[in-house]
Amino acid sequence: MNKYKNYVSKANRYEIFGFRKKAIKIMELAIEEPLSKLEMGSGLIYIGLMYRKLNDLNNANVYFENALILCKDEQYPYSPNYKIIIQSFLENKELDKATKWIAHLTERANYDKNFSKLKKLKLDKGHV
Repeated sequence: MNKYKNYVSKANRYEIFGFRKKAIKIMELAIEEPLSKLEMGSGLIYIGLMYRKLNDLNNANVYFENALILCKDEQYPYSPNYKIIIQSFLENKELDKATKWIAHLTERANYDKNFSKLKKLKLDKGHV
């Protein structure tokens, strides 16, 4: 098992018991390691998801956007987390970011049709 997976496994154990801040600290250590862009992006999204569960959308969205920017030229599989990321931007009234990243992510449907699911997300300001 590679080093990144070990960090995720450890963070998951803390998160299961509600120790999200501890999980964040573990994943912050993980992203200090020499990782591939996709592992780094995954780690950033993991941290963002933990902040989102702590109702800290400002921090969550910084991590989400950093992950998306880092991996914008990488080919990666669809994950339901992309819908959560877009919803997080919308809930935090970051309509421009939501619009930009839906456009970017739905272009990926050319290699993974599941990305087209994101087209259904409502971008009106009242959607939250």
